[in-house]
Amino acid sequence: MLETTITKQNEIVKTLKDLYASFSKVQIKAYIPLEQTILKVIAKAENHDDATAWSNKLVIFLQSQIALKQIPITKEQDALINSLSEQCKNTNLNYVYLAPINDSLQFD
Repeated sequence: MLETTITKQNEIVKTLKDLYASFSKVQIKAYIPLEQTILKVIAKAENHDDATAWSNKLVIFLQSQIALKQIPITKEQDALINSLSEQCKNTNLNYVYLAPINDSLQFD
């Protein structure tokens, strides 16, 4: 069970890093807050915080920012966000919401 959890956490961290790389390779000003937030979640996951909960919360944040601010994303970025969402489904998020879903301060 523990090995399965570690493997799942490693897969999530890899997807997070791929997602960060996909945003950072294109210099679009609107991507900067998204990149910074992804980095915060990577740091939490690497510090053995609950990667699935934080990543699931990140997916909701990214989707809200992309929709509300009409930020253009590539098919690759969309696929990575969907993959992360799939990896993190069935996560109890009741205890991690400390701010509105479109506020990056919830990841501090």
